Amino acid sequence: MHTRFTHWAVAAAMLALTGCTTVTPNNIREVNEQNVKSCRFLGNVNGSDAIFIGLSSSIGSKNAKAKALNQGVNLKASDIVWSQQGTSTTNEWIGKAYACR
Repeated sequence: MHTRFTHWAVAAAMLALTGCTTVTPNNIREVNEQNVKSCRFLGNVNGSDAIFIGLSSSIGSKNAKAKALNQGVNLKASDIVWSQQGTSTTNEWIGKAYACR
């Protein structure tokens, strides 16, 4: 009985850890520095997530990117240039938001 409870507790914890951050609907383009030369810089964006467990690490990277993109939406950005893209070890996305349209 104790083992069954432990398995359910672990499963519930994993579900809680893998909750997803959703991206606010947007038309933000992910571009390089050359595409924003004539654009107005709006500010830096960044997102991070603490999920580092096996297969869930990709979810952590997606959550981090969603958080950064949502900051871009709040800045009314049309374009983002990433200077750091999340990996399975960092789960951090860092970029610059621009208004180009």
